[in-house]
Amino acid sequence: MVNRAPRLFSKPLAAYPLVLTTLLCVSAFTTPCSMAQSAKELLKGEFSDVLGSLRSGTGDPKESNEKLQLKQFSVKSNGVDRIFFVHLPPSYTGKAAMPLVLAFHGAGSHARAMPKLTGLNQCADQHSFIVVYPDGLNTHWNDGNGGKTKPELEDVDFVKVMLNQISKQYKIDKSRIYAGGMSNGGFFSQYLALTLPGTFAAIASVAASLEIPMYTKLKSEKPISVLLIHGDDDDVVPFTGGSIGVSGVMDEKTVRKCTSAAQAVQFWVKADQCSDKNCTTGVTDAKPKDGTQALRKVYSGGKDGVEVVSITVLNGGHTWPGGWQYLPEAIVGKTSRAVNATDEMWNLFQRHHL
Repeated sequence: MVNRAPRLFSKPLAAYPLVLTTLLCVSAFTTPCSMAQSAKELLKGEFSDVLGSLRSGTGDPKESNEKLQLKQFSVKSNGVDRIFFVHLPPSYTGKAAMPLVLAFHGAGSHARAMPKLTGLNQCADQHSFIVVYPDGLNTHWNDGNGGKTKPELEDVDFVKVMLNQISKQYKIDKSRIYAGGMSNGGFFSQYLALTLPGTFAAIASVAASLEIPMYTKLKSEKPISVLLIHGDDDDVVPFTGGSIGVSGVMDEKTVRKCTSAAQAVQFWVKADQCSDKNCTTGVTDAKPKDGTQALRKVYSGGKDGVEVVSITVLNGGHTWPGGWQYLPEAIVGKTSRAVNATDEMWNLFQRHHL
């Protein structure tokens, strides 16, 4: 590993939960070059009004849904109005059923930030699938962290209602429904695989391992192909496991803990009945000037033909590889150009169906 870039804060980001969460919100609406000033305003205590408006999830009014190539929908789940956004590829006619990808944002962010972060709209246009960007309640997902949850916060129920509505609105290939996300959205994608077995043909998780309650209490009832991408210089969801950096802003009495990236991989390898003996290892050919590299491990031979793909981004931060550097490296680490998480996600998805 090369020397890491100096970070803005002297302690791990877990020690600055309000700063981190606020900056994650700000990142959805500002350019990286303006982030330093935003951080200064926050630390001066002058940011409370701005934080409130960002948490409202309304988005930048200058960026219309039409400009983002999104259609907005609303459904009622457990008495609460929930929203999601749909992107249709130009090839969609309503005659032939298309694959569906659900893309879940990270904590403190929102659905409308995901197209820019991931480039999924462009990928969908190229490969002819529908993308749905659900919006978390209060910018978060209930990802099985073990805490007591009010009915209106049951995001699994929201996903079921949403899928039902989407299936009525569009012609969906129900054997090819997928879920993926970053950070809190990555945790939640894995949680969905465990709580809604037989719904998704494959899932992808970026910058997330497994929360300890999920790791210790839940079991996979049905094999499912999984992609796990994690940077080894991630301070928010530590690559080696431990305290999650956004803890302290979610009304929890205890700090949330996660497994290491390696433990998460082995959880799914075991659940899918893959074998270390059937593991192939390789390093991506790309050698960008950012000092990152991607180490790929593919565990094949799973039950029903499923596989587990693990990509470790050497010197990569809490970011979406190949995507938007939504905050400066000094805060979240590097966005690697050695691998593209969106391409990797679709490469896995297109190989699998129920």
